[in-house]
Amino acid sequence: MYSGISEDGNRPRTRCSVKADCSVSDTVRIGMIGAGHIAQSHAKAWQKEATLTAVASRRIESARSLAKRHGIPYVCRDANELFDRNDIDAVGIATPHHLHYPIALAALATGKSVFCEKPLALNGLQAREMWSAANASRVKTGMQSGIRLFPALRLLSRLLREGQAGMIHTFDAHWSFDWARDPRFPLTWRFKRAEAGTGALGDLGVYMIDAARWLVGEIRQVNAEMTTYVPRRPVLTSGGHFGELRRLHREQKLDFPRETGPVENDDVCQVLLRFENGARGSIRASRLHQEHSIRVDCERTSYLWQMTGDRRLMERSTETEYRPVEMAEPSVDESIVTTFLNNIRRNEDEPPTFRDGLAAQLVIDAAVRSNETGGWVDVEC
Repeated sequence: MYSGISEDGNRPRTRCSVKADCSVSDTVRIGMIGAGHIAQSHAKAWQKEATLTAVASRRIESARSLAKRHGIPYVCRDANELFDRNDIDAVGIATPHHLHYPIALAALATGKSVFCEKPLALNGLQAREMWSAANASRVKTGMQSGIRLFPALRLLSRLLREGQAGMIHTFDAHWSFDWARDPRFPLTWRFKRAEAGTGALGDLGVYMIDAARWLVGEIRQVNAEMTTYVPRRPVLTSGGHFGELRRLHREQKLDFPRETGPVENDDVCQVLLRFENGARGSIRASRLHQEHSIRVDCERTSYLWQMTGDRRLMERSTETEYRPVEMAEPSVDESIVTTFLNNIRRNEDEPPTFRDGLAAQLVIDAAVRSNETGGWVDVEC
């Protein structure tokens, strides 16, 4: 038998090959791990398209609250309790980043399919082991990448694949949220390298890395600069999960202590890209600013999408202003978990899977090396 994961997040020491007692049907039974800010949105998605059987969290009161809100019948503190249950077909991971790796390996060792919040892991070595374990277990995997759900971007993906705009020249994306602009926002796990890995790059830039691969192609080289503008933040002796802290901060109900601690990862990152197909690109991600846009310039047409207004896809040809694409955008009645659940039901491997999470993590690793050494760095394959 495997030993599971402990409270400190250590990976399993041994594995077993016990498969979940699950006949694939329209109903997929989910055991969710995590009960914080991100888990709230995951729970809504699971509840819409699957059956939420159990939730596990070390914050047991948060788990009970989430279970009551979503009608989840079983609550526990230890994630290990979920892995051998016959009434769970798949595990959904919605925890801090450093726990993705040990939890996923423990779940995969018991034959559970696994859906994981982004980024997949703290580094490429962990992500590669997760992908290899999934292949060995012959189960399905999924990674949260909500960027693929926007109808305008699905339309853009189709137009680029059809090639009517000609060769892709450049891809430029901004994906920034200003939740940390106030230097008094407290020092949560997201600012700590051991728990979060990179900052803006891994938390926000990962969306645009996935979008770049989806829309343009594989990224082969990067040149990155990562900057921390707020080097220290207040240390709270107690407090709720990340979402609760954001709410209290917005409502100006936080008491800010004088003691501060170091911020260990990037507030802002800028990454230049070289694609396998010859295209060039750039990604900027920030937790201090607010902007969401993607622009793709092609041989005959330029496309622009912004997450404001009606979120329409805009196009511009020679000597014209940007105007809406005169084509019906696909209707999307899907959530972040739809593709993963369909892959289980249909025995398919449509992206995003752990393979896409690994590819994104290898780009992140290359960006970190570039920031440390300067200049262009190859992305490992």
